[in-house]
Amino acid sequence: MKKILQTAAIAAIAAAASWGMRRWLDARYAPAEAVPKAPRKPVENWENEGGALAPHPAGLETSQVPR
Repeated sequence: MKKILQTAAIAAIAAAASWGMRRWLDARYAPAEAVPKAPRKPVENWENEGGALAPHPAGLETSQVPR
């Protein structure tokens, strides 16, 4: 019984120390003030131009080479 109480006490102390250390580290290394970022420009690509690319013939694959 004494061993169980010792183990429970050590576990409680370890949990409290872990909780306190985590709170201290979170407060210490948290950014003081978040700087708002400038909005990003949308990526320009062919989809923004209102349609798909013009069709083009596909190249021959190795299994389609005439023999």
